[in-house]
Amino acid sequence: METKSSKPASIATAKEILSNRSKEGELGYEQTQALENAEKFSKFKPDRIKKLVEKLTNNEKINEELAIKIIDICPTDASTLKAILVKDRIELSDEEINQIIKELS
Repeated sequence: METKSSKPASIATAKEILSNRSKEGELGYEQTQALENAEKFSKFKPDRIKKLVEKLTNNEKINEELAIKIIDICPTDASTLKAILVKDRIELSDEEINQIIKELS
């Protein structure tokens, strides 16, 4: 199978895609497991995620992929958000961090 394109997708988006596919026919083992995990761990609806991605990517330091990762993890405190950002070597001010946490709550 050839991959023609790819883009980051949130857990909620994956849940929506897999749910639609399950209505069309039987899912494979991996897809069934992915759907079960998505149902357990998705915290937002896809339309809310789009709005959150837009808000987070307004900060030029945060790209779409990182925004989706932040939304999927949904950190509730500054230290968790900083741990997510450190991998990409992104430093945000305390005000920016608090704004992100506020948006996610």
